[in-house]
Amino acid sequence: MKKVFCLILIVLAAAMLAGCAAKNSTSTLDPRLAYEEAKKNVEDGKFTQAQNLLQRIVFSSPGLSYIDSVQYYFAMSYYGNADYHLGVAEFRRLIQSFPRSALVDDAQFMVGKSYFDAAPKNVGLDQSDTENAIREFKEFVQDYPNSDRRTEGELMLSRAIERMVEKQFRAARQYFKMGNRTSARIYFESLITEYPESGYTPEALYYLAQLDEKDAKYIDARDKLNNLVATFPNSTFAPKAAKMKAKMDAKIAEAVSDSSEAQLSGPKGE
Repeated sequence: MKKVFCLILIVLAAAMLAGCAAKNSTSTLDPRLAYEEAKKNVEDGKFTQAQNLLQRIVFSSPGLSYIDSVQYYFAMSYYGNADYHLGVAEFRRLIQSFPRSALVDDAQFMVGKSYFDAAPKNVGLDQSDTENAIREFKEFVQDYPNSDRRTEGELMLSRAIERMVEKQFRAARQYFKMGNRTSARIYFESLITEYPESGYTPEALYYLAQLDEKDAKYIDARDKLNNLVATFPNSTFAPKAAKMKAKMDAKIAEAVSDSSEAQLSGPKGE
């Protein structure tokens, strides 16, 4: 009986010691080891685990020489979990708190990337985050011209702009199909003015030429078609534009002929 009692005491003592050891292991933190583990978690896609470790480091060891890197990966853990707006806040915190960090340009790039990925893929939905992304990528390209991510930033800026162009183009085309020529013209002209090098510009010019034809503005239509063919010779709309231009030339010639005949005939009743 005494042996059993002693055995129970030993087991309880061992359990208490294990509990104390576990408590000490969780209450103490080696920042460097935790940071390396968190980095690996981010690389392995274990973003929540990384987030928990990095958050502890940020609050317990704010004076670390590599705290900017800790903050960067902390922000990346939010981005990886698709918590894009929280990621934006943490990337901004890095930029504001450590303006001389070598990671500032990466953080600025990721602010734009976070906004871009937060925006709905369906351009028919609200694209406020895409507009934010355009602003942030423009700032990145302007403020960090020597960044290793400059080319990537320019590409992302182009993608964000193209998304907004697509939204505007779809709205213009919808007005065109509805027969609302005034609104369609406003949207198409705005698209060409704001984004002249967009991939949608040739088609927008073609639609505008059709609107001019409907309004009997044959010379204006011909001018737009000439512009399309000259500026975008490799566009799929160039052959269509050339064919429509021939049609406009014929209508212009017919209008000139009718005008001349009317002048020769004189006013009716004479």
